[in-house]
Amino acid sequence: MSIQDPKLSARADRPSNEELADQIQKEWMFKIKRAPENFVIRCGIVPLILGLLEALLIISNNFHYFGYWEWFITKSSETRDSIFPFLPLLDPYSLWRGWIVPSSLASATYIIVSLLSLRHELYHWKPELLEHYLKSAKESKIGDYVPQAWLDFAFHIYEDNHREYINNRIQKQTHKAIDDSEEFLKILRTVASNIFISTLMVLLFWILLLQTKIEAENIIQLPRFYVPPIQGIIWYLLNDLFYFYPHWIAHHSPSLDAFYYKLLPPTLAKALYTHFNRSHKLHHKTKANLGIAAWYCSPWEQILFNIFPALIGPLFTQFLASTLPFPLSQIWGTHLIVLYVWLMAASAMSVLAHTGYRSKWNDPGKHDLHHERAFNPKTAVNFGTLGFFDWVHGTKSRIPTADAEAWRVQRDRQAALWEASRRSGVGLSRAQMEVVRQPDHSQEWVDKTI
Repeated sequence: MSIQDPKLSARADRPSNEELADQIQKEWMFKIKRAPENFVIRCGIVPLILGLLEALLIISNNFHYFGYWEWFITKSSETRDSIFPFLPLLDPYSLWRGWIVPSSLASATYIIVSLLSLRHELYHWKPELLEHYLKSAKESKIGDYVPQAWLDFAFHIYEDNHREYINNRIQKQTHKAIDDSEEFLKILRTVASNIFISTLMVLLFWILLLQTKIEAENIIQLPRFYVPPIQGIIWYLLNDLFYFYPHWIAHHSPSLDAFYYKLLPPTLAKALYTHFNRSHKLHHKTKANLGIAAWYCSPWEQILFNIFPALIGPLFTQFLASTLPFPLSQIWGTHLIVLYVWLMAASAMSVLAHTGYRSKWNDPGKHDLHHERAFNPKTAVNFGTLGFFDWVHGTKSRIPTADAEAWRVQRDRQAALWEASRRSGVGLSRAQMEVVRQPDHSQEWVDKTI
């Protein structure tokens, strides 16, 4: 009669990681731990920051004055005086506050978010190739002075990040600029040029605002807490309106079914399509997205598609407020702090929409699908930013929403499996470590006719 090892018997009775993960996902504590990440996934990092700023505004106006805005204005004025001590025009026309500061903040936001998004692209190289270089480094003279355990540790970190990058990359192909230095430099030159154009457009915008007697001197006082959300909704709707229609026309040639062809004379409709389509082609040179290439477009597209829609809202509300009696004109006028935050948010969201990399902080799936299908006018979708006008014209796709929800469920399952492995002491299999997978809707990647 054979005697069974009690350790083996206990191990056999122990539930598998899959079964244990099923139990963990039903636990309230696990759901509570996953709630913050799932909340961020659903909202996105930019709306969350805007919500935090609104909360700080409410507290500053009603409970405790933080003084951050006053500190910023003081430091900004000191910087102006130190850099431009002999330019008297900057004070009477407030060009520093109305032009240089907002332009600098928007440009800096674009550059910083672009650099942060490039971090994802660093992990597209194959680990096998890096392993070859790692072996060469170990055998080199430098390798004699560096502990091999450190090199191995660095490589394993990269290998883990590479696996995470591959799992979270929406498109399975990378942007051609990642593998082509000439193309990457071309993107940098074009983006730099468009940032300069954007700066000039902000100057024109400020000149127009000055005609409405916008408050540019006594700006220390914060706006009422309810003004920024209301203005933000109005600005976002106007941004979507003036971005959607030029964008939509650029992808739809004039035909009897085209909405704008029914409203406009045929000659004007064809001229609009020709102009918008030619201006927009450079931006759609490749289907795979790259964050820093969000403003990789022609100068006309930068003005018509990116800058004008973002600036028309603040100009519109200021013109309306200027017709109201005091103090309503001051309450509902465009406040500089709200304008600064709006331009920074618009720049950040433009980059984040083009990263092609889904993370808990950002989901670019909606605009990513637009780039994948942009070459086919019959299947092209998601032309707006908010999605309202896409819904009106039937061009809003449900695929990104379903993909994002499936991805969130996968992340919950992955977290449950890791917790199950920790409790059971049994390591996960390769398949269990790669539960998170992105769907691939791509077909043809590069438009060779451009």
